[in-house]
Amino acid sequence: MSINLLHDKGTALDRQRFTWKEMVGKPISKLDDDAFTRVRVVLMNGIESDSIRTKQTALRMNLPLREKLAQLMRAEQHQETCINWLLGPDHSPLETTIAYEQVAIEVTASIAQLEPDGYQSQSYRYALLEDFDHLYRYAALLDRLEGKDANNITQGYTDIIPGRPTLVHHRAPEHELTEP
Repeated sequence: MSINLLHDKGTALDRQRFTWKEMVGKPISKLDDDAFTRVRVVLMNGIESDSIRTKQTALRMNLPLREKLAQLMRAEQHQETCINWLLGPDHSPLETTIAYEQVAIEVTASIAQLEPDGYQSQSYRYALLEDFDHLYRYAALLDRLEGKDANNITQGYTDIIPGRPTLVHHRAPEHELTEP
């Protein structure tokens, strides 16, 4: 069964309230659960966070809709909390950072493959070099500080390889622009 965005009406706002007990689910395990489960959790948390930030801006500009937007933001805050708490306490800050870099690589690679415009696709692939470099450096830091292998976190889905050297990482803002 697929979702039909034009047909499905969603859940009414007054039915989107969560109690603390409902918000607390069983967190994922960094070793027992699939790495792509963590990728999905981190990605969904980012989507929920961005949705709330977007509505905060809309809240300031739409006085007549303030109350409904505030109710919607509360429901989304609960959803964000549910999702964020799926990353368990067994993830160190450095392991969580590696998970975020894995998300950046996997999402950017997927967008690059699906992008029909060759120039934009090339831009995404170029950006991947930086993400690979970050993952490589954080993996080295994890090995050095905690004596752990980052491949246990990425589970071999994402290659941990050197990317673009840090020497050319810091570029002038005008060099970051791509053609419109």
